[in-house]
Amino acid sequence: MFFSLILENATGDQINMTATANQYMVSQIEGLSPPPGTISTSSYAGMDGSYLNNAFIEKRNVVIHFEMRGVGVEARRHQLYKVVKPSRYVKVYYKTVGIDVFTEGYVETCEVSNFEQLVTGQISILCPDIYWYSTESVMAYYSQITGAFTFPFPTESNPEPFVLGKFNTQNIMAIINDGDEIGFTLQIEALADVRSPTLYNADTDEYLQITGDILAGDIITVTTKTGHKTVTLDRGGVKTNIINRLVSGSTWLTLRAGKNRFYLRGTGLQNLKVTIVHTNAYLGV
Repeated sequence: MFFSLILENATGDQINMTATANQYMVSQIEGLSPPPGTISTSSYAGMDGSYLNNAFIEKRNVVIHFEMRGVGVEARRHQLYKVVKPSRYVKVYYKTVGIDVFTEGYVETCEVSNFEQLVTGQISILCPDIYWYSTESVMAYYSQITGAFTFPFPTESNPEPFVLGKFNTQNIMAIINDGDEIGFTLQIEALADVRSPTLYNADTDEYLQITGDILAGDIITVTTKTGHKTVTLDRGGVKTNIINRLVSGSTWLTLRAGKNRFYLRGTGLQNLKVTIVHTNAYLGV
């Protein structure tokens, strides 16, 4: 199977592990499958079977086995060490014909056999975040005035006026999740004063509501992904944590696999521009 594997450090320096046969020949990659799960159970007293205490997925461990052939092996080995450093951040890009993803982690080990005829090596990367993420994001928008600029311009033979925009009477936003269920990023931009906007999941009736007034020019960013849940207000370039303004009963909404529909409620919706930003996430690739 043809694939490409690129490693990138925190400063953006990259090394392509699958460039040519005379660079790095990757013979095996572990950690592409879903990480193992840990299941804790306890036995019933005097009864058959047991009950579940908790179940969770362990961190991902990406292990790359490679060979180095041709001339200039020592120079390439030092080039590898500049990008892949133990305990340091590294981003792993993996691409095939059908998928283009990345994951992020920290280098556990980078070992190379210096004194053998065939120089081999192994890189171990621990990824606290268990997912592989698509390199491209998917977005859904809401605005009561939506862009609709079309061509051609009116001419003598075609006197119909061109459309600059159209008024949107629907407040439904639909977005497709082709990966596993995961959170997303919600951005709310106020063009004028708005009060207590609420985002509902049209299929589950769960909601996320921010109480109080939102002033013209405010931008609120909500992240619902596990481990990164935040609610931030950007007012005049000053960012403030406003997680305390989430209404009791609000849910950290997620995107289930397949089509997801959301709708807005609140006072002054015509003054809002709302964007849902989603990146497909995969337990295994």
